[in-house]
Amino acid sequence: MYRQILKLLSIITFTALLLSGCTSSPDIVVIDHSPQKEKAAYETDYTIYLITMDLADDFWRSIDTGCRQAVEEIGYIDYHWIGPDVNEDEPQRQCIEQAINEGADAILLAASSPWGVNESLEKAQKAGVKIIYVDNAAQFEHVAFLATDNEKAGMVAGETMQKALSDAGITSGTIGISANKSNVTSTELRIKGFREAFENTEFKLDDTFFMEDNDQSLKDFAAEHFEYVAFFGSNERTARNIGEQLQFSGSNQIVVGFDTSDAVLTLLYNGVLYATLQQNPQRMGHDGIKIAVESLRGEYNETNVRIDTGVTVLDKNSI
Repeated sequence: MYRQILKLLSIITFTALLLSGCTSSPDIVVIDHSPQKEKAAYETDYTIYLITMDLADDFWRSIDTGCRQAVEEIGYIDYHWIGPDVNEDEPQRQCIEQAINEGADAILLAASSPWGVNESLEKAQKAGVKIIYVDNAAQFEHVAFLATDNEKAGMVAGETMQKALSDAGITSGTIGISANKSNVTSTELRIKGFREAFENTEFKLDDTFFMEDNDQSLKDFAAEHFEYVAFFGSNERTARNIGEQLQFSGSNQIVVGFDTSDAVLTLLYNGVLYATLQQNPQRMGHDGIKIAVESLRGEYNETNVRIDTGVTVLDKNSI
């Protein structure tokens, strides 16, 4: 009865939530009610939402792809991918509350910050919604958190850059480090691991440059620091922007990045990026949906589980 009331309320609140900045990916409902597909032992349809930091990043699209794969395998899931127009707490809170109002049984969430959406997550918990984090977690209890071991991955990125510098005969100099926002746990941990890799070396690591969703600001930063020997882009967007700027200027500074969008892989293939670290976002989405369903069925009873989805170093010879 509670969920029926919530679904009725969603009709009233839907227009207001749209105006708040929470948007949906096109063609996001992946549900097969055809009579040919048998329900096996389970007769219950589940409504599951993926809520990401925004809808623009290729990384989120890869998580969505993994979710869709699991939905196709399991069947009888009403699946939606939504997210804010910009990576900020308030619009993501509204997305979470939209999912609650529309009767979500489970939410896969890439949290916008550690604490900023906890009030909405508490509402979800009270409504009986299962919470599974993908890529970035909030500081709120959950079923599982599927993500790269980001500190370890950052250290691998640092070691990869050290090899590149050594191969180029560079033994000292300043390295630029960049991230999109300052309150994203995943990139904070990558940068922490990256800095640890350079401890007790002759290299100086500059303060982290946060581009705050302003692509041009990072390109300007890279252009202004031609004296740096290398740059580390801690996610897809920073790696892409640094690479594009260095390609434009013809610089041969070393760049190690993160993630594998078409743009990043093109820069890697063209030799602009020395390497990029490939996460496994499809596994995050795929296994996140499976765990959500198993939890709803009472087959998965663990809580606050951390699952490392792995990372691989790609260079030009790997693609």
